[in-house]
Amino acid sequence: MPPASQGDEPVTWNAAYFRILKLHCTLAPVITLLPFLLACGSESEFKNHEETVEVPSNVAQVDLPRLKVESPERGSFDTSGAGKIAGQVGPGTAPISVVKINGQEVPTEPDGSFGQEYDWSPGIQIIGVRVEDEDGERAVDGRAIQAGPVYGPGQWVTGALRIEIDTDILDDDDPEIDDIAALLEAALEDPSMLDLVVGHEIEVSGFSFIPTHMDFAWADVDLVPGDGILQAEVVLNEVDIEFDIEGSGIFSWVSTTATARADQAEVGAEVAVITTGGNIHTQPTWVEADLVGFEVTLDWFPDGLEDTLADLTEGLVEDAVVGLASTVIEDTVASGLQAFVVQMELGEDLEMEAALSELEVVRDAVRFVIDTRIEALTTMPIPSNAGSLKRYGEPPAWPLSESARLAVAVDDDFINQLAFAFWHTGLLKDVSLPGIAVGGMAGSALPPPLGPADNVLLSLDLPPIASPPRDVSFDADISIGEWRMRFERTDGEVLDFSV
Repeated sequence: MPPASQGDEPVTWNAAYFRILKLHCTLAPVITLLPFLLACGSESEFKNHEETVEVPSNVAQVDLPRLKVESPERGSFDTSGAGKIAGQVGPGTAPISVVKINGQEVPTEPDGSFGQEYDWSPGIQIIGVRVEDEDGERAVDGRAIQAGPVYGPGQWVTGALRIEIDTDILDDDDPEIDDIAALLEAALEDPSMLDLVVGHEIEVSGFSFIPTHMDFAWADVDLVPGDGILQAEVVLNEVDIEFDIEGSGIFSWVSTTATARADQAEVGAEVAVITTGGNIHTQPTWVEADLVGFEVTLDWFPDGLEDTLADLTEGLVEDAVVGLASTVIEDTVASGLQAFVVQMELGEDLEMEAALSELEVVRDAVRFVIDTRIEALTTMPIPSNAGSLKRYGEPPAWPLSESARLAVAVDDDFINQLAFAFWHTGLLKDVSLPGIAVGGMAGSALPPPLGPADNVLLSLDLPPIASPPRDVSFDADISIGEWRMRFERTDGEVLDFSV
């Protein structure tokens, strides 16, 4: 193996922690930095290198010191809080002078074995081991593992998403169908909804009323969140209802028709929002109707019954609009809120499920807490204990935003499970890129010893991990470990190493 550094300064392995910020990146800066990364101590094995180098007879052959790291295994998952870095060293031409792990000197036994216990920090652990002999020759081993508790593949992540919608999403007071109130208006104006009233016989006070026709010009809906309830006001404009009226018993001889009209039918309601088994239901707990500009015309009426039939008709019209509004509110508000329990399509290789954990209605907002699970449908073999990193911490406090119509807080456990599931599919293993394409991403042809290359194979042997940013100007830090690269050069040589 080549020496980790050509200078006299020791390599500080903690500084080699590979970080891509802002979640949006290309391979270009990484490809450009490859020679630098190699020089800074990343593991490098040059395989199938058949070039013959003639050594002058007056130059002594130098044997490098030997290094074998036995634990932890490269690309493994350690769910405990600590582990042991252990291995074996042996002298080359000169005796061993020092062994360092992540820049810190460690003792060796007479047989060349070494071992040191370390506490892990959750996430990607970069482990650098270097042995140096008395002549300054070195051998290095760089590897990475994932440390910390995990969610197993497809395990539910509790509280993965927190969503808050404000009054504008419930009702923004414009005619566009971009809020729940507008959905209510559209549902009420659907002609098929009138079937909830027309043709349904109602018996009251010895008379049978059968609505034969109902329509109205348009609907207006106001929807406002309160403490634990939604307050709805529904107005149906220019309402017309026609009835057939048949008497029974002592009024069996009565048979007539009625036409009722109101300038407006106003319905006020308070609606409870209930969650059962992750599903949202709504139920009006108080409903009241008022008819403005009401009048009724009877085709024929017996003496003395005009006022009675008119009052009964008015009451039935109120009941009809209350029933219509209540049914539409129950169905539409529930389905409109349920839509925020996000069910995303992630392609044919991944499956995502979401389940409502909590829902709260407060003054000026509705808040959702959602559990999720993401799992790979087509998978590759993975190490034991493999899973997405589980972090512990308090979620952000409500309100999530003082001004946004829709505010979403995404737990990094959600992002990490998504990244793990994608990695688990094997789509990040042996990704083949033409050498010319890699050079294009780097901005210039690949320099020696990497190029010129016919083909480049890239593999991630650990899943990417998102974590809170150390620089507040970025959205997140992304850690990548065990990024294996195989450069197949145009001269037939193959360079195989990991970063």
